Amino acid sequence: VISQYQVDENAGFISLPFFEDFENETLGIFSEYSVSGVDQSWHHDDYNDDNYAKMSNFNGSENIANEDWLISPAINFNAYNNEELIFKSAMKDYDDFNCFLNLHYSTNYTGTGDPNIATWVEITNDAYWSTGNYEWVESGGIDLSGIVGSQVYIAFEYASDAGSGKTWQIDDVSITA
Repeated sequence: VISQYQVDENAGFISLPFFEDFENETLGIFSEYSVSGVDQSWHHDDYNDDNYAKMSNFNGSENIANEDWLISPAINFNAYNNEELIFKSAMKDYDDFNCFLNLHYSTNYTGTGDPNIATWVEITNDAYWSTGNYEWVESGGIDLSGIVGSQVYIAFEYASDAGSGKTWQIDDVSITA
């Protein structure tokens, strides 16, 4: 599968609609940033010829504290109407405590560096999520049409405490307009 994307006239911005299925064996148009637990980060993985982005805080012997972000390129939401996000998630739950995957957007992130220096609006509860056992669940259509901004980033934030563990997988991310 060959993925094609159209970048608009502003370098670093992605045009809508876009679709990322991670089939090119990378994170595709997404970038990752590890705030803590730098030995674990979002990365490409595959199982039975299904490719996806994956994050786990297991270091080979224990679950360690992590904060890792999977971030889209900038999108000019002022250029579109009726934007909608859809993705699939799968998760393996090793315990029920202090390990989360959150969905955010930001209108003031610079596109590089620590995401915590920007303001992020959480929209986690607008999506359906996998409940475990690596069962893939579609998020449902997440209405992004209320977002205003010429440089908007969408991000998945993985956060865990030491001793808590989950593995999250994200696939088939699309934003239409």
